[in-house]
Amino acid sequence: MQQAQPRLDARSVMQASHRACRFDPYETILARRSGQELIDRLALLDIVPKHILDLGCGAGIEAGLLAHRYPTARVTGVDLCIASFQAHEPAGTWSAVVGDAAGLPFSADTFDLVFANLVLPWCEPVITLHEIARILKAGGVVVFATSGPDTLKELRNAWSRVDDREHVHRFADMHNVGDALLQAGFSEPVVDVETLSFTYCDLKGLADDLRALGATNAATRRRRTLTGRSRWQAFVEAYQPLKHDQGRLRATFEVVYAVAWAGENALPGQGSVGVDLPQ
Repeated sequence: MQQAQPRLDARSVMQASHRACRFDPYETILARRSGQELIDRLALLDIVPKHILDLGCGAGIEAGLLAHRYPTARVTGVDLCIASFQAHEPAGTWSAVVGDAAGLPFSADTFDLVFANLVLPWCEPVITLHEIARILKAGGVVVFATSGPDTLKELRNAWSRVDDREHVHRFADMHNVGDALLQAGFSEPVVDVETLSFTYCDLKGLADDLRALGATNAATRRRRTLTGRSRWQAFVEAYQPLKHDQGRLRATFEVVYAVAWAGENALPGQGSVGVDLPQ
């Protein structure tokens, strides 16, 4: 039977991760805001984790915060791009591993907490959630932030006036995220959404923010040829500022937050060669 085409091109995702390493991670306002929100929400959970995974850790800013919040825990960061944490060496409070969310290099039942800040939009989410379920111990918890369908709606609408190609990824809404968690074997999912808006002087500012997030277009249906001058100009003209934004360009980001618990019936997933962490 023929398999469905992946929605994302893995090579493009890797290239976007490498480009993101050139930017200062502390200036990625959206990622730092959602990361801090997830950290703050952990205070509401009655957990004392011994082993924590920061999935898609990047430079490890949130990994460091997790190590500070849980000083007796062993915090491990995993990222697709080794350059992410080579450019920003771990501070000794956490360790870094290269790995792919589609086949995490850990044994089953390894972690008490999996933390994932804005990494699911750049993965195949069904596969990733099953992998998270596999590596979590029974009673363990996953907390994550991901992108909702209104993310970059202005960018999507502007390009829709130019051509019919996919310029912005299709993101799952809050209800689909909850359903995906249940299908992966999680219990008691709690999902909510926050809508944020940022304004920019020009499209270059927005493009730089997206590159810093590693959030450039990696859709398999994207246009592969260079953007000609006439098409770009049509896009610029379509992406006009709203009247009340004083000439600045608005970009919307819908952030979906979720927490769910791993149970005895969590699906095992496929996995890869396991790495056992010390007790």
